Amino acid sequence: PFDSRFRHHEDRLTWAFLVTLKYDPYLQNFLREMVETQLPSEHREYSNIWEPAHISTQVSKIDSDPFTHPIDRLVSVLLTDVRIQETVKVKWSCREARYDGVIKYPGGLTLIIENKLRHGEVWKEQLSPSWGSFSGDIDDVKLHVKLDVMLHDSAVCLEWSEILEGVLRYINSNIAPLGSREIARDFLSFVENRHPNLTPYRTFDLCGDRPEALNRRISLLLNELAELANERKLANERKLEVVDEKYPCYLYRPHKIAERVMIEVEAKNLRITLAPADTVGQARKFFAKFDKDDKEAFLSLEESSEWTVRPNLHFSFIQKHLIWAETTWETLEYFKHFSDGSLYGRKYRDELLTLAEQWVGDGLIDDQARDKIKAEFNTTNRQSLNVVPGFLVSRKWDLDTVIQWEKSGKLETQIANALAIPLKTWGEEL
Repeated sequence: PFDSRFRHHEDRLTWAFLVTLKYDPYLQNFLREMVETQLPSEHREYSNIWEPAHISTQVSKIDSDPFTHPIDRLVSVLLTDVRIQETVKVKWSCREARYDGVIKYPGGLTLIIENKLRHGEVWKEQLSPSWGSFSGDIDDVKLHVKLDVMLHDSAVCLEWSEILEGVLRYINSNIAPLGSREIARDFLSFVENRHPNLTPYRTFDLCGDRPEALNRRISLLLNELAELANERKLANERKLEVVDEKYPCYLYRPHKIAERVMIEVEAKNLRITLAPADTVGQARKFFAKFDKDDKEAFLSLEESSEWTVRPNLHFSFIQKHLIWAETTWETLEYFKHFSDGSLYGRKYRDELLTLAEQWVGDGLIDDQARDKIKAEFNTTNRQSLNVVPGFLVSRKWDLDTVIQWEKSGKLETQIANALAIPLKTWGEEL
């Protein structure tokens, strides 16, 4: 019905949500309970009726026949990205209303739904119902008296993330029938693809082991780290870019020795990684730093903290990494070797092939890496490659610890404080 709307239109989100509700009385009652808990206690009326609600979208008329479709209570509900803290008063309006959704529960509770993707776009008049919307076999005078009694005078504002969290918990529960579970999963996938900012995956606890959920949570965590860095007066930002399949998103620190802060979840652990000297320019800065300062703090990271340091030798062309070479060398031997600036940077074919043979003999790279280097020259018109003597500096925490930090609101600070340790060894801050 909403193919004429563009892919990210709020009407398509409303329709998808109401279709999901239509086929699942459990979720209908979940939404009802969310609304009831925000009403004053004297106005709450929890119901154990499990008959399905009547649900419609994009309608201007609401059947209010007292015999067939009685309406005892009418509540205006706003769905948006961030809950509006101020009280939004509603009253009867003479406007020609068209409601994003109408949900009529057995027993007389009716919700009129207004959906806004951004709380700053809310037009408060839209939250007030229109006299002209109601029809039924009663005259205007009786309607006026009746509706004056049943309209709750303040709108209820619900965050999409709260609703989606509830849907996610329901999917993972034992009460969700298979068919309902599949419909609800489709709905969550729809939201992830079209409206990722409304994601319910605000905690690792909610993500379980679903890769797409974990990736979304990591993306949010990187945003939060960027905000924390900005609060400290540093020009950091999160950058979306496919570095490789493992790190589709990272915290970007332009013009630094370690430009990327990367986060991943593997084997029930959260791993955070820095990649200093990841380009030739970064490598020049990195080794120059240790020409002047003591390098022991960097080389002893593994001894003095829970960080690990390992070589990350790779070969690139015009800032595109082409070949990664595994090495059996220890970090200290690798560091000392490339402290000689003549051994890395731009290398032409003959010189690099000679170095590659020498490195195979010394055990720095293996035969497979040497063959890949040859292939890059033999199958392309390239005359040179860049030798990049990078490092990977990483630390991990088990997810149980991470979840506890989330619950106490300390996760971002814990990560930022941990990152300060390796960054300080080459003279940088987050």
